[in-house]
Amino acid sequence: MRIVQKMALGYLLLVLLPIIVFGGYLYNQFYMDVMSEYSEGKQKLVVQAGDGFRSSLKQVESIHALFMNNQQLIDYLNGNYSSELQHVYNYLKDIRPLFIYAQSRDNGISSLKLYKTLPKVHSVDGELEDLERINEEPLALLEGVKVDEGVWLRSASSDIAELPSLSYYQRIYNNSYTKPLAVLEIKTNESLISNFFKAVDVNHNMQVRIMQGGETAYSSEGAGQDDELTASLLAMADESDQGYAYSSKQRALVNSLTIPELSTTFYFFSQMDEVFVDIRTKTLVLALILLVSLAVLTGIYYATASSIVRRILGLAKHMRRGDESNLTFYKVGKSNDEIDLLTRSYNSLVQRIDELLNTVHKAELMKKEADYLVLQAQIKPHFLYNTLESIRMLAEINNDQEVVDATYTFGRLLRYTLNSGDNETRLQHEIDNVKHYLDMHKLRMLDRLSFSIQVLTEIDDIRCPRFILQPLVENCIQHGIGQSRKRGEIDIVVRREGAELQIVIADNGPGIPAERLELIRGVLSNERDREELQNENSGHGLYNVSERIRAFYGGHTRLLIESCEGEGTKYILRLTVSPLGGSAAREG
Repeated sequence: MRIVQKMALGYLLLVLLPIIVFGGYLYNQFYMDVMSEYSEGKQKLVVQAGDGFRSSLKQVESIHALFMNNQQLIDYLNGNYSSELQHVYNYLKDIRPLFIYAQSRDNGISSLKLYKTLPKVHSVDGELEDLERINEEPLALLEGVKVDEGVWLRSASSDIAELPSLSYYQRIYNNSYTKPLAVLEIKTNESLISNFFKAVDVNHNMQVRIMQGGETAYSSEGAGQDDELTASLLAMADESDQGYAYSSKQRALVNSLTIPELSTTFYFFSQMDEVFVDIRTKTLVLALILLVSLAVLTGIYYATASSIVRRILGLAKHMRRGDESNLTFYKVGKSNDEIDLLTRSYNSLVQRIDELLNTVHKAELMKKEADYLVLQAQIKPHFLYNTLESIRMLAEINNDQEVVDATYTFGRLLRYTLNSGDNETRLQHEIDNVKHYLDMHKLRMLDRLSFSIQVLTEIDDIRCPRFILQPLVENCIQHGIGQSRKRGEIDIVVRREGAELQIVIADNGPGIPAERLELIRGVLSNERDREELQNENSGHGLYNVSERIRAFYGGHTRLLIESCEGEGTKYILRLTVSPLGGSAAREG
């Protein structure tokens, strides 16, 4: 029963709780992502609408070029007409149409007016007046700008709930831009800003605030907007690089846009709850369905787990009662599921254990017979060694030195080969065995074979696997010297290079074809299947030597092969061993 409780607790902690936590995290992440995407999209809309608003401002500013490039107007403002008749005639003929045309270009323009600097130029009420009648603020601002620039001014109003209007001022100069002749004043109506607001507030649910010089110039909600939330949103928007900020707690968003021409920043406030009402409703419904489904599945899981656990507990209780004297089968069910499979496996194991217990006695009886066979196998090699020794003694009696040497060498080879001891030996013994092997082949090949063995370092304390050199020397004889009619030479050199012991076995045979050499190298590096190396002339000898030295020495131990057709073959064993000193040499 405790297992069922632990499974239920584990289900709650490892399945149910992580799903709820992870689901809440995903919902929150999804909510934040949607808020971010909505805010970015709203900011793009504000920027696009701002570009259109700035284009409207540029269109108003372009009216100055109409007046500045009109030569008749320049002549008039210069006072080039002496009589009143000329003034009236030229004004009605050339200048009045200019006012009418400029004002008709843009519905956002409420009035156009010129303030002349020369007293002798005739005034026209509402269109051309004396400079003294203009406000001092635009004149002061114009003193600080270049001759080809103007200034924008906002109409001052005590009511910040009233939408402000804008006025543009720029000087009119003579042809040489050395003398100011007049100041152009262009007043716009509220449509210029209201069209900008309409382009941004497509749903008509935004609150707008205009800030200039740190003060509120306009607020769509009047003077009651300086609450803590608004102030924090304004500060967040000013610090943000994206131009917008939102409060997750209050579900409020503010988008900002600065118009450099007006030295003014526009802030657009909107409530994001309206955007997420539908999403939130669907999310809650989905979460409710998920929780109900999870509860139903939990009940099904608990019932299923309880049934399975009861069967497992019954099997476990039966297994605990079993010992050497009580090995009985457990009843197998009819469902053929994994538990029944486990039960059948247990019954098979019980049967196998019973069989093994019965065979232990037979094994004990056969042990003495096996020991006898081992002793008998040890006697046979000794009989062979004694026979060879008798032959050698007879050859010595008859003064046949060649037979003596051949018998002695063959005996040493047999002792090394038939030794049933450890699978490893001293490297010096391995080299001695190779020398005996070459001596035997030299008795057969006579002058067709010569060899040399040079040990240029101390190797007394170095151990190695048995028979790692003889397969390589055998390759040199069978596939190297044996395939050539010229005198064969085999050179074996043992030297040390840092932490590596290098054993080089070289012959002067016909070499290995390039394709075959590439195959051998691929097999040794485990890049190709070693079955490809098997043919009628060679097998796995090189691969076995390579794998044995790698397993024995580790590190960077490896077997390298260098060969060129017609120039012989060189086998290089690079063994990772501890650094030692000493040198020795031996010729054969």
